[in-house]
Amino acid sequence: MANKINHLFEAYRQLRQQPDDCVLATIVETMGSTYQKAGARMLINKAGELNGLLGGGCFERDLLEQAGSVFETGAAKTVFYDMRSPDDVVWGLGLGCNGAVRVLLQKLEADQDFSPLNLIAEIAETNLPGILVTVLESAHDDFPAGRSQFLPTAMVDRRPMLSSTPFPFATSALQTVLQQKPRIESHFVDGREIKAFYDPVQPPWRLLVLGAGADAIPLVQCAKALGWHVTVADHRPGYIKPERFPRVDHLLKTLPEQIGAELALDRFDALVLMTHNIEYDQRYLQAVSHCRIPFIGLLGPAHRKDRLLQSLGGEASRIADRVFGPVGLDIGAETPEEIALSIMAGIHAALNGRSGQALSPKAAVESGECLHR
Repeated sequence: MANKINHLFEAYRQLRQQPDDCVLATIVETMGSTYQKAGARMLINKAGELNGLLGGGCFERDLLEQAGSVFETGAAKTVFYDMRSPDDVVWGLGLGCNGAVRVLLQKLEADQDFSPLNLIAEIAETNLPGILVTVLESAHDDFPAGRSQFLPTAMVDRRPMLSSTPFPFATSALQTVLQQKPRIESHFVDGREIKAFYDPVQPPWRLLVLGAGADAIPLVQCAKALGWHVTVADHRPGYIKPERFPRVDHLLKTLPEQIGAELALDRFDALVLMTHNIEYDQRYLQAVSHCRIPFIGLLGPAHRKDRLLQSLGGEASRIADRVFGPVGLDIGAETPEEIALSIMAGIHAALNGRSGQALSPKAAVESGECLHR
């Protein structure tokens, strides 16, 4: 999931402006039903304030206590919370989550640029996915517990490749790239054991909104609240004003025919076409018909989508299976804010390969998800 670390990008920017040591808590392993899965992260400052959530309140109180010792010693540590007992004997919380979680705590120091938070922030800046390797336990002085390294992934002939991968992490890092699932692996170097956590991390999802009308404003707000990088483009200069979109990452005034020259379209994960003008929608759709954006959303009824695709002629086959119209999930949306929620929910469902149907208690148990979600 691309959005599991989105809250950390802004946190890093704030720490650069107001430096203060903090503790990074990372779930490195889960068993059974848990609120979050491996790779989820949370920041804890010296005042006990949390940025993010790992256990839905299940064990955050104890994490604050554990973070205190990390602040004092500077040494990374792992803690284990087992909530599989029906009586919650250990914690006395009565939560019944039926899961267990292993959490790594690392001290982030200002004079070290808050590493590894700076490595995570680099992912957003470079838009490069990769593997974040963190040593959990080590008997080797060259690989101390808590040390992290980011290994960027490049695509060569449509195959993922890692560059400058150090021994002994190369094989496990490549396996993590291929499987895109976090893992813990043990290695032996000079007869001494090193246990490392491999986490595939992705840059924020990117949304392109074509059309800057009034209903684009709540859509941008919703996307930004979810951690997306958002670009808004329109051909009307009166609509492309920073005061209308204070949180947007990029505003662009452009004609439809110039959009491909102005933007690297293939870097976007989703596009929503909402000019409310059939001619301009057609021109924009024609302009993006050669891109590889996996989700293209159209406002309006199904017959409007069919009309727009027909206008492309033979080019329609390039994108027809990636065009969603009417865009969004059926949640009974009427207001612009509700429609924005519907659209973003539909995009998330499609990109995650989900149907968007209700997550009933039975479905939640069968899928291994925590019912707190």
